[in-house]
Amino acid sequence: MQMSFDATPEKMRLFAEDSDDPMPPEVAEFLSKMKVTFSAKSDKPLESSGEKDMTSSQLKISGPGGDVAEYRLVDKTAYYRLDLQQFAKLSGETMPSADELKGQLPKGFEAGEALLTGKWIKIEAADLENLRRDMTDMAKSEGGADAPTEDPTLSPETSKKLLNSIRNAFAGQVTTKEAGRKDGADHVLATVPVRPLATAIVNGLRPIAKELPGGEKELPTEKDLKDVPNNKVTVDFAVKGSELSGATVDLTEFDNKLKKKLAGQGDGKLPMNLSFDEPVDVSAPSDAVKVDVKQLMMGLGSLFTGGLGEDDAAGATDDPFGGDGSLDESFAGLE
Repeated sequence: MQMSFDATPEKMRLFAEDSDDPMPPEVAEFLSKMKVTFSAKSDKPLESSGEKDMTSSQLKISGPGGDVAEYRLVDKTAYYRLDLQQFAKLSGETMPSADELKGQLPKGFEAGEALLTGKWIKIEAADLENLRRDMTDMAKSEGGADAPTEDPTLSPETSKKLLNSIRNAFAGQVTTKEAGRKDGADHVLATVPVRPLATAIVNGLRPIAKELPGGEKELPTEKDLKDVPNNKVTVDFAVKGSELSGATVDLTEFDNKLKKKLAGQGDGKLPMNLSFDEPVDVSAPSDAVKVDVKQLMMGLGSLFTGGLGEDDAAGATDDPFGGDGSLDESFAGLE
């Protein structure tokens, strides 16, 4: 599945105009050309697959300058890469050079260097789970209102009830009509009234609210539902053969104010496109550097405690923890 916007940078800035933080031009340019791609393969049909059935998956974010970030999971090993220079441009800031950043890491920390220079690193999924568990236990031992709790889970029975409630809500609110053939696909328009659909979904969840995380207090109130736009939204589904190949929705249909803002911008629409295709072959990068998760956290901690600014970088020592700069000395300093 791939997600993208069919919009100019100016349209993206108007889209976020009412937020507390105005969208920088660099971000608007990036979002207008951004593509988010997700692919997954499973031993079972996707609709009946659990996490353990997935054999591989990939999530990639690309922009006008190429790939910015990518994640792969192959045979229970996670692979990551990040273009820090492109990432920094999104905030309008100048990122220190890779050599400057590497100079703030403990000597011999190859995984940190790989991450900072946009190369692949790899982490065993079991190590990630152990780190998450250790951090949760540490936060719990320290106490405090912000200490994390175990992720809430739904029983198979509750999950089935939840899915049926949502299906019933859509079945009672959505109307469809055929819209002819275009670009080799048959198109079907599905129209839904937003507020009645939201109300139907919430009402359908109330009988099982006690089984859901947070209970009924987390469900929207009648007052909340009245604030939902009372608009009709249409999704254009493209079907090739018997398979869904794409879906497009105009985001201005959710917001009348946005529709007025974009009225003078081209066709006045802000389409979000989803395309569906066969999954790509997700392979393990052959040059990935293996990471010890705890060392990675310590190494990145030294980077950020040393500072990312030019003044800090200029005055930083090889090892911000003292010692000769070796990994052993650095970690001993932390202990």
